Formats: sequence, structure tokens, C-alpha cells
Amino acid sequence: MIIGIDVGGTNTDAAIVSDEIKTIKLSNDVGIGGVLRKVSKMADLKNEKVVVSTSWPLNLIISKFNEYHTFSLVIPGPGLNYSEYGVILKGYINHRGDVAEEIDEEEVERVVKENKFDNVAISSKFSVRNSYIEDRIFEIVKRFVDGKKVALSHFAGGMNFPARIHTAVVNAKIKETVHDLTELIKGYAGDFYYFKGDGGIVPYQIVLENPSELYNSSPAAVALGARYLTGEKDALVIDIGGTSTDFVELVNGMPRIVEGIDIAGRRTLIRCVDSFSIPFGGDSLVVDGKLRPQSGKSLAFGGQNFTLTDALNCAGYEIGDYRASRAVKCDAESVIEQYISVVASMVENIECSKIVGTGYLAPYFIPEIAKRVGVEHVIPEHYEAANAVGVAVSKISLTLYARIDTEKGFAAYNGSVEDCPFRVGSLPDDEQILEVVTDKIVEIARKFGASDEEVGNVRPIYFNSFTVVRGGMKRGIIADVIVQIEPGIRYE
Repeated sequence: MIIGIDVGGTNTDAAIVSDEIKTIKLSNDVGIGGVLRKVSKMADLKNEKVVVSTSWPLNLIISKFNEYHTFSLVIPGPGLNYSEYGVILKGYINHRGDVAEEIDEEEVERVVKENKFDNVAISSKFSVRNSYIEDRIFEIVKRFVDGKKVALSHFAGGMNFPARIHTAVVNAKIKETVHDLTELIKGYAGDFYYFKGDGGIVPYQIVLENPSELYNSSPAAVALGARYLTGEKDALVIDIGGTSTDFVELVNGMPRIVEGIDIAGRRTLIRCVDSFSIPFGGDSLVVDGKLRPQSGKSLAFGGQNFTLTDALNCAGYEIGDYRASRAVKCDAESVIEQYISVVASMVENIECSKIVGTGYLAPYFIPEIAKRVGVEHVIPEHYEAANAVGVAVSKISLTLYARIDTEKGFAAYNGSVEDCPFRVGSLPDDEQILEVVTDKIVEIARKFGASDEEVGNVRPIYFNSFTVVRGGMKRGIIADVIVQIEPGIRYE
């Protein structure tokens, strides 16, 4: 049994997947704690696998990005001007992963005391090859700031330093929120997994250090849920939520992935599904007969606002307390047409032969949208909670950045330095290096409870190695390797 939970902008959905599927939809008014209490009456959360998806911490911060002041500490090394990215500190990890210059502890203390901020980001240029500098500064900063408000860039991975700095800034802004959410979930579920924006799951410990992994997780979840529930491998998934309608393409059974998205005008290292949204959903307000890109609680569900859902009730449907909706006079057909026209125009811009409809209003809109555009459509069972189903059926997915240096006799995995797996001065070939790194990521995944099925597909993303020659003699091998346990569906 696996429990998948997706916290959306309006509702939280849960799916219990075993021999059969059970789903629950609750308003966010009850909070994640209320959802967990409800699910705990149907399943033993402490002893079953629990996976949680949520994009709301990032969505909240992005909407108020500059309201949370991040103190960015940047350690680029000598001769490099990164002052536009933050306060420059002494210290240097060189390209080989060596500590070429120690930090100035008094300098770190002074700049922290002199500045006011909400959170802190620490970024050292080659920290992916050795996190020592970031770790040392972190220990000093923790004397003045709660550690859950401090993000270190090496957890984000990647050698693009400006992008890694900005990813660390994003992480710093949301780290405390994700930390508090994690503690709340652990109170009900114990150890659990988060669902990432690329369609895979990771242990919560990894997300605590790199919470930007959650970006776009809800669209990724609904894409995998649609794939699992319908068996469709190539289709456009349209998820009609409360505050928005999301569009995600399935290509050969998986959603498209985009690398290095921009947040607040700067590139990050965030990897997630390629999706787009329109700001209209079931809770979108209707004002003077016009659909507005603002949301509120529908009259049909005990709210004070006339919404798109209420317009459906006025057109003859019976959703929630439909009588409350019909107490308001409205040109319902016009409102419904506004929504259908917007969505249909979006679909027309995408080359697809079939659409999969999900979300609680899918049956009311998807057939007409498909007819307008001239494509096939399918609305699966459990359409109203396809996102939670996608969360439950996904597999663990990890990425490992490895640096192997046999001349110096060390290895770094995601910035953490260990003894070299090869003899100092040895010359392993590419296959031997790749085998060692693959074994390492499998070891990490197994430590977090991954099954044989989940670790069976490790894909090299990047590989580069060269021989170190000094004095006319081969002294060793240096290799940079990135491997990934690919995301996917557990049950085909």
C-alpha cells in the first residue's frame, strides 16, 4: 500500500493505492493536518509508504519574492567579481576541489552581525567538488541564525555558478516553510517521501536541503496520474483545478522536462516538467458576467463568492449545494463559453490528437473542449484525484554529481568528499568509473528504502574524463560524472 497526497492551491487530494484505489478530496481549509488525520483513519501512515507533493511553498514565495530578504554570501575565489550576486567573502575551493584559501571567520561573523535579513544563502564556486567552505561558513552563521533559514548551494548541484547561487537564494526563501511542513507531516507519517517537479520521488531529507525540487510538482503529479489511469503515452493532460487549469504533454509515457527555469528574472538549476497554466478554474470569480483571474470559495461549497462552479449549477448541473448557486441570477452559458473558448484556444496551439481530462470539473468541460478542437478525449476513473494517484505510483529518482581524482586520491559525491574508490595514481577506464558512480547512487537510494525495481534504471547524464600527465608520465585520471535514477511509474 502506498499513500499519495497532493496539496494544491484550493484542495488537497489523497490516494491510497493497493489492489484497488481509494481517493479523498478535502478543502485546504482543514489544512494538511486535517487531511492526514482523515487518511490515517483509512491507512496506517506510520507503517505505509507516504509520498507528498506540494508546489505551494514555492508559489507563495515567487509571488512575494522580494518581500523575503535573503542575505547571499558568495565565495567565488580570487579575481572574480560576483558582487551583484551578494556579499563576497574570502576563501577558495579550486577547480580540483582543493582548499586553496581558508575563510576568514571574523569576516563572516562581522558581515552577519552588520546586516538585517530573513534568511541566508551560502554559495562557493566549486562546492559541488568540495563543500568544505560552505560547511565551515554554515557552522559560523548558525551561531546567529536558525539553520533551517540557511541554504547551501552544493545541495542544488550543477557547475553553473550564477544559476547555483540563485537556486540557493530560492532555497533559502522557502527552506523554513518546507522544514515546518515536513515536521508536521512527520508527526503523522514518520519518514516519508516528497514528489519532485520532474516526476520522481525523494526522501524528505533531500528536499529539506534543496526544497526547489518541489517546483511544478503538482503538474508532474497529474501527468503521471493520467498516464497510469488511462495507459495513454502520448496525449495532452488538462487538469482543471480550483485556482488554475494546467496543461502538460505526455510524450512516450512521461511529461516533457525543462532544465534551468527562470525565477524572478534569473536562471536556476531547477529541473521540472514543462507545463503551462491559465489562471482560471472552478473557483474563479464571476463579476458582472465576466470570468476573472481571481479565486474565492464557491457558493456551492459554503463560500461567499459566485464562481465558475456556480455558473455550471445555474446551467443545470448539480455540484455541491446547487440551490445556493441558483439563488444568483447569471448568464451561465456566457460564463461557461468564456472558459471553454480560452482552454480550446490553448489546445489548438498544441499539436495533439488526444486530451486526457482530470480535476473535479473535467466531465463538465473536457468533452466540449475536445469537440471544439476536433480531438479525442478520455476522462479516467479517479479523474478528480489523478494528481494524488500520480504521486502514489511514482518511483524514487536521485541525481548524483561525482568527481573522481585518482592523482590526488579523493572522490566527491554531491560535494561530500570521500576516499577515492581507486588506488592513487591508477588509470581506470571510463566503464570502471561509470560502474563505481552507478554503484554509489544505488547505495544511496537503497539507504533510503528504494526497491530493486526502482534502482534498475540508472542513466548517465554527463561524463567527462581525462588523464593527468606530469613530467611526461601519466599520474592519474580526473572524471566528472552525473548519473540519475530516472523518474517513472512504479506499476505499469
